[in-house]
Amino acid sequence: MILGEETSKSGPSKFEQAAASAMVGEGVPPPAYEPPPSLAPPGIPSSNFISINRRLSESKGVYVLDPTLRLPQSILRPRYSKAHLSISAVLGEAFAEVYIVNSESMPRGSRTRIEVSSAVGSTKLVLHAPDRRAPMSVSVSAHLGEATLLLPRSFRGPIRLSTTLGENTLSPALRAATVPVGNRLFVGTWNDTELNSKEWTGDEATVVSTLGSVYVAYDDEVEKRDKC
Repeated sequence: MILGEETSKSGPSKFEQAAASAMVGEGVPPPAYEPPPSLAPPGIPSSNFISINRRLSESKGVYVLDPTLRLPQSILRPRYSKAHLSISAVLGEAFAEVYIVNSESMPRGSRTRIEVSSAVGSTKLVLHAPDRRAPMSVSVSAHLGEATLLLPRSFRGPIRLSTTLGENTLSPALRAATVPVGNRLFVGTWNDTELNSKEWTGDEATVVSTLGSVYVAYDDEVEKRDKC
């Protein structure tokens, strides 16, 4: 008896401590899900259905694009494009650096659509996007000038490059990740479901210049050009 009393005074056993901890944990909700921090720079508000056209000057800007952002119909101008962001110039360069946010909550089958173009002047689109996102459809074009596209590492899908008088060039890293498929290049690999599908629903990009060169790379690469 004396020995038993001394044992009881020494405190609960490890088994009793573990059981007590489990009981305390019961009914306590798990920590709330916290999305990864945004890649977007601070101080730039999110926008959607951005349409900028410059006729006699260049068009340059940094944008945070949220393709799920709903805007009042009363303030939306009539749009000739279905793009979530459309930047164009007639006599001048067109440059856009775009941070895509919240696209993972878009309806299934939707794409984030982005267009950058110039008639007389070079074009350049720099895209930043997280790994988890909706597919993107990108178009960069120039009639008289160079067309440049810098893609996020998460891009996976076909790219079409075209120039009448110029060179098509890929960065070393992007070139190593592409496979020729017909008149296009496929970045990354495809799965069995995509192999048997008649329609591609993932990422896609087109980079075209009539009188100028075409260059495509990843957004985090130091520029070093290799011809296709």
